[in-house]
Amino acid sequence: MAAQPPKRRGCFFYGCLTCIVLFLIACVLIFLGIRYVKNKINGYTDAVPVKFPKVEMTDADFKKLEARVKTFGEALDQGKAIEPLILTELDINALLVKSGNAKELAEKVHVSLNGSEIKGQVSIPLSGFGWFTRNRYLNGEATFTVSLENGVLNVKTHDIQVKGRTLPESLMGALRQENLAKDVANEPKNAEAIRKFESIQVQDSRVIVKARPPPAPAAPAPEVK
Repeated sequence: MAAQPPKRRGCFFYGCLTCIVLFLIACVLIFLGIRYVKNKINGYTDAVPVKFPKVEMTDADFKKLEARVKTFGEALDQGKAIEPLILTELDINALLVKSGNAKELAEKVHVSLNGSEIKGQVSIPLSGFGWFTRNRYLNGEATFTVSLENGVLNVKTHDIQVKGRTLPESLMGALRQENLAKDVANEPKNAEAIRKFESIQVQDSRVIVKARPPPAPAAPAPEVK
């Protein structure tokens, strides 16, 4: 029998980040509309991508970070008790830049943490959307809050800017009311992942990920006399 490939482990915040980035792209394109973009392409896009801040982390420190994430992931898979995984802004961006399964995303997004908020800067090449977007980039940023409580992933947007312009309040007012991740758990793999977590919170500019504690052992059956 052929050997099974090693299981790829990763923290669920990758899913959150991907959701945020994809939603930002979709939101902007839907708002502008393809026809509108044809006429306003230069006003809402740039000819060059954004230069993100360089991620400064030594190889030794990154190995320690990887070991922490791996240990946490293994405990999740095995249903074992473990201390919360705490990640800083530097930790998250280092994982994006240096982890093989996230490097493509790292070229398009940079994450900042401010108190209880997450800010995602994006720089997306639009060459796949038609000749009129050739060599153009969607450069924008969005501010979100992300949490997971009682099995419900909640992603709320506070602000979205494209090329330094905030989207109109008529659109932002409605977006702020929406849980952008409300349908995430409809995907069985996502639902399975969510069940392994007790909570995900952003506090004091740190992401705090808590594993669901293992079930308490069953009480022994009373003796029959």
